Amino acid sequence: MGNSIPCNSFLIENTNHIPMKDKKNKHPLIIRWTHWINFPVLAIMIWSGLMIYWANDVYRLGWGDTTLVKFFPDSFYKTLKLDAHLADGMAYHFFFMWLFFINGFIYVIYTILSGEWRYLLPTKGALTQTWQVLLHDLHLSKKLPPKVKYNAAQRIAYTATIIMGFGSLITGLAIYKPVQFSWLCNLLGGYKWARVEHFALTIGYVLFFLIHVVQVILSGWNNFQSMVTGIETDAQNNRKKTILSFSVFISMFMVGIILFYLLMHASDDNGVPKPLRKMMDMNEKVGKKFYSGQHLAKEYPKSKSETKVRVNGDIGMDDFDPSKWKLAISRHPNDTSPDSTLLLNINDIKSLTKKDLIFDFKCIEGWNQITFWGGTKFIDFLKTYHLGTHSGKAPDSNHPEDLYQYVGLMTPDSTYYVGIDMLSMLQSQTILAYQMNGLPLPIDQGAPLRLIIPIKYGVKHIKRIGFIYFSDTRPKDYWFERGYEFDAAL
Repeated sequence: MGNSIPCNSFLIENTNHIPMKDKKNKHPLIIRWTHWINFPVLAIMIWSGLMIYWANDVYRLGWGDTTLVKFFPDSFYKTLKLDAHLADGMAYHFFFMWLFFINGFIYVIYTILSGEWRYLLPTKGALTQTWQVLLHDLHLSKKLPPKVKYNAAQRIAYTATIIMGFGSLITGLAIYKPVQFSWLCNLLGGYKWARVEHFALTIGYVLFFLIHVVQVILSGWNNFQSMVTGIETDAQNNRKKTILSFSVFISMFMVGIILFYLLMHASDDNGVPKPLRKMMDMNEKVGKKFYSGQHLAKEYPKSKSETKVRVNGDIGMDDFDPSKWKLAISRHPNDTSPDSTLLLNINDIKSLTKKDLIFDFKCIEGWNQITFWGGTKFIDFLKTYHLGTHSGKAPDSNHPEDLYQYVGLMTPDSTYYVGIDMLSMLQSQTILAYQMNGLPLPIDQGAPLRLIIPIKYGVKHIKRIGFIYFSDTRPKDYWFERGYEFDAAL
């Protein structure tokens, strides 16, 4: 947490030995501000992260079928009201990640430029000295650790937290955009391992926080106030500065609480508070800056595909008669002419060139599975039937201005619907699938026709497509209306 630690502590600075004349300005203003900002921001990141983890809480300590510790029991989520808040968790997480990044960036840059890093980096023999500190703190040794601003244990602990912060950022990015940053995801061991590493770092923060708070309490008031005032002399000798510092500290603490309350109770914008929605829109714009049509999902051999494919939702899958299914395509928005709607059956789709696709399907809940699909490329579908353009001609890469910006898809009963940007739909891996594992689609997997789009989360892989239309404005989207990102890009 902070940088203030006494001699009898593993994570609290040793200050008692410092002569009175030196007990001034021990914690520069930027160090103190970034310290106290990081505390609530990291707490909110952990809180929102647990809401996300709830949707796929698979981690445990144990072996085989024996579980020693499960992360976490249902009672844990219910007591803290973390269950069934995945959209909220993602919205808060991707809002406060920017504060976490900016605050950490300022801290690191300042420590480098100011020379504070010299007090934090472990020195030669740090491990041996850390053992001495530990034995002394456990009252197993009477030998005092070296009396320096940060002993070896403290240097290792604080350097580790900086490394952990960097680790959280890169593992989070790998999880957030595993296709666009596939090189990073692969470097971390793949999508599943990136999630494990991100979770392990979170547990590390919690343990550090608990130990640090206990040590702060044991170290006494003078140590705590030094992280507020920046000086380590007796408060009585610096009464004016102490009063001013604590007045500012308490005022900013109250302002933070008020701002967070206002954020949580801001007007609703499609399922989340408006400021969170604004940030989600900004994140999408930032994501598009890194978007490249050359970044495709990794494809696998058939031997890697799962035979038992998980079902990711059943909205829009009720009361269906396959013999009556037709795919309706609206050529242009607001066009009511007799030939404005094209009707196709499944054989019309199957008559087009077939593409097999085996990739790592990723659900927004956090699970993933290598799956095998067969169908026709959406780009071939558009070209064959001259769809998706203002002119009514086949899409032409030389005339991108002719394309509609978005594609809308809907189930026959209109209860489930998605909107997707045209560029993503035109990727070579986006297919209208009618096969799974080499066989016709099962009913629960969206027969007779579903969308497979590997660069998006599973929420965009609409099953049982009944209607397709084109637009230059965002089409309505089921999960967007319930608090999720519109883009849902990987």
